[in-house]
Amino acid sequence: MGSLIVFLAVFGGAGFVVFISLLLKTMVTPKKFSVIEEELKKGNTKPALRHAKALLARNEKNPDAHWYLGECYLAEGRPDLAVAEYRYIVNTGKFTPIATEVKVRERLADAYYKLGQLDESQKEWILLTKIDPQNFHYHYQVAKLFEERNYTDSALRNYKKVITINPQHADSYFRIGVILYKKRVFPEAKKAFITALKYDQQNYKSYYYLGLISKALGDTASALTQFEKAMKDPEVKQRCLFERGSIFAIKGNIEKAIQELERAEKLGEEDLPVIQAIRYLLAKCYETNRNLERAVALWEKIYKKNPKYKDVAEKLAMYSELRTDDRLKDFITANNAKFQKYCEELVKFMGLEVQDVFLRNSDLVEINALETQSKWRNAKKAPTIVKIFRSPDPIGYDVIRSLYDQMRRDNAMRGICVTASRFTKSAVEFAQIRPIDLIDKEELTKLLHNIPA
Repeated sequence: MGSLIVFLAVFGGAGFVVFISLLLKTMVTPKKFSVIEEELKKGNTKPALRHAKALLARNEKNPDAHWYLGECYLAEGRPDLAVAEYRYIVNTGKFTPIATEVKVRERLADAYYKLGQLDESQKEWILLTKIDPQNFHYHYQVAKLFEERNYTDSALRNYKKVITINPQHADSYFRIGVILYKKRVFPEAKKAFITALKYDQQNYKSYYYLGLISKALGDTASALTQFEKAMKDPEVKQRCLFERGSIFAIKGNIEKAIQELERAEKLGEEDLPVIQAIRYLLAKCYETNRNLERAVALWEKIYKKNPKYKDVAEKLAMYSELRTDDRLKDFITANNAKFQKYCEELVKFMGLEVQDVFLRNSDLVEINALETQSKWRNAKKAPTIVKIFRSPDPIGYDVIRSLYDQMRRDNAMRGICVTASRFTKSAVEFAQIRPIDLIDKEELTKLLHNIPA
């Protein structure tokens, strides 16, 4: 009997100790968790991490400890370590009021996305749509990831699911519009962007895409207005200015184009393809206005970023001579009146008698001239057509063929084509067996030094 009493006393005491220990755990742990939460709110990740690791050391199977450790890692920008903690909870299937399945899977999806594991991130969002089918946010995340992974048809289906649940979800209408725009389904894309603006008037990117659609359809007036509205969004402001500049350039309003493109260039180089396109078009506008120093400066910037960008290397090679040859520079940069005067002097130096002069555009002067075929006083004078180009573009077969056809129509005996650039192989071959003389930049430079300034 005495031994029984002793046995009960020992084991009863041990049970009491275990009970007290468990009670203390339940009292202390929530307090520790609240400390971690407070530290994380303050941005103090180091002490929060220390507390979380201490809790896990006391009970490495505690899902809540793993949850808070994952939160600490995520706050420190270490999503790879956070994934391991969240994954532990999912694998054990032991969810708690703190570490609920929904919260854990949401965090997993975010962490996978930060790691660039889009497929794994999407799997978690899909599982969440099964848990809560009416949560439009989950469907939206699934759709976005399909779009990022270039599964546009699947993305469209899921964006439409979002709208079914939440008919006023502006972002989904916007994304639908973007996808349809890229597919060039302009009418439906336009409807989507207009609906996005109906539910969110500050969705200024919709105006940007509406501008692109209007531009593609030839409605430049609407496009200019839409791009102007879209500029309220800093993310697309530079692109909008570029698009506006390109429209003005196409319409021939070079000064306005320069104004818009200069504003665009000042917005920085974060988007390299865009800034390269801006500088290229701006340089072209400067070239048109004969402001070659600025044009060359921009080509040099483009070349530094990408030596193979379009014809920039050729432009620099051509205009590099302007720095050492003032006569050629004056000829190329002269205003239209002076350019025409240069051309008349060139024709006279060739021994021709100028009859008619036509300034076809800022890069082309056409002159009808006469030359004497014989030294005899009454010799018949042969009509000659002279075309003088100062554009940097090579003169091709089509130009020389057109000159020859014009000679036949006008009964001209001879044709002369002068360029500040070069002639293509096909142009040279065509002229070789016809009464057409070709004068390239090298020969032009020599001629320029023999005429009055």
